[in-house]
Amino acid sequence: MSRVVAMRQDEPLSVDSDRLADMFVELGETRAADLVALSVERLEALMASLDVATAQVRPGDCIDLAGQIRALGDSLGLLSLSVAARGVARAVQSGDPVAVAATMARLRRLALRSFRIAAELQHRSG
Repeated sequence: MSRVVAMRQDEPLSVDSDRLADMFVELGETRAADLVALSVERLEALMASLDVATAQVRPGDCIDLAGQIRALGDSLGLLSLSVAARGVARAVQSGDPVAVAATMARLRRLALRSFRIAAELQHRSG
């Protein structure tokens, strides 16, 4: 009798809360919330473009887009998102389609969780 074991795909989302707090202090609550909203929109667009680039096997574009996602994650203190984007870039460079699929799946999960955190921040700020 074989037993199927489901892999757990839930990992903690690392957030630099000091970075986020500093952003809200420096910019003020309203401007910081607006910046978060714009950043989420940009992240959504980058993720959509990265999905297309990976489906069309355009390595240069994938690496560039993953780098942009990483930078956006860094600027918002979304550390897990940045690490996952770096993983996608490395997988693309390796040319291993299984690694690309796995790291893209992880990046998508973390991006969705990042969207939820950003929505919560916006909700709290007004």
